[in-house]
Amino acid sequence: MKRSSVLFMGLFSFLFGSCFKKSENITSIEVDTHKKVGAMDEPKVVLTESTASRFHPGQVWAFTPPAGQPEARLTILRVEDGAKAGRIVHISLSGVKYGGGHTHIQHLPLAEAAIEKSVTSLDRKTGPIPDFSEGYKQWRTAFDAGKGGVFTISVAEAFDFVTSVIEKKP
Repeated sequence: MKRSSVLFMGLFSFLFGSCFKKSENITSIEVDTHKKVGAMDEPKVVLTESTASRFHPGQVWAFTPPAGQPEARLTILRVEDGAKAGRIVHISLSGVKYGGGHTHIQHLPLAEAAIEKSVTSLDRKTGPIPDFSEGYKQWRTAFDAGKGGVFTISVAEAFDFVTSVIEKKP
């Protein structure tokens, strides 16, 4: 694995760990960039693959893109139900440009409502799913430890937040 990928995945552990807040339910909390990020308080939540969502693995969606990213698309990787966590939609982003020439984000976990408010049209109903196992594994480890969360903001805001954190890292 490339050093930048390891740093990137370490960032997500840091990101979700630093956004953790004890609570009875899932909450939206403010982080220093004034972005809302969901946080989980209950370790070992059972997640099951969901078939009840309109989002399905392999779909590619156009969405309201981040500024300067007109080619951005999201691919649905996995959809899970998780009790208090609600429905979690795991996505990857392609057609984006940030930091030293990166063109995609391997894995972002979002609340289904965040995806709903972001998507504009379905580009492809089914197709290949990019490998997201490393990103999912990092997130799931943090999630199971009670430190992994889901974004509750729009996909564009999540992209802006993640890339701003990445670009601030030495």
